[in-house]
Amino acid sequence: MRIKDVISLLEKEPMTAREICNALQIDPPQEKVVFEVIKRSAKILKRRGKQLLMIAPKCRKCGFQFETMNPSRCPKCKSEWIEPARFFVRP
Repeated sequence: MRIKDVISLLEKEPMTAREICNALQIDPPQEKVVFEVIKRSAKILKRRGKQLLMIAPKCRKCGFQFETMNPSRCPKCKSEWIEPARFFVRP
């Protein structure tokens, strides 16, 4: 997986880490690698004068908004039904 490929996907539309895995035909267990690539791509985009933004993950049960990229459980209602973070590039 190349950073260039991830950036080109995120410039088109907001995507989750799982959607990036599917688009690049990567195994879903490698989702953690995608998060690392997203972090590195943010630095590259900053040098190019662009921004990598994140639509925060939220609990689908109570609506709690998370600050982390990949939460596992809601601290408010303890639900594991979480809408994943979406990433996109803004010029």
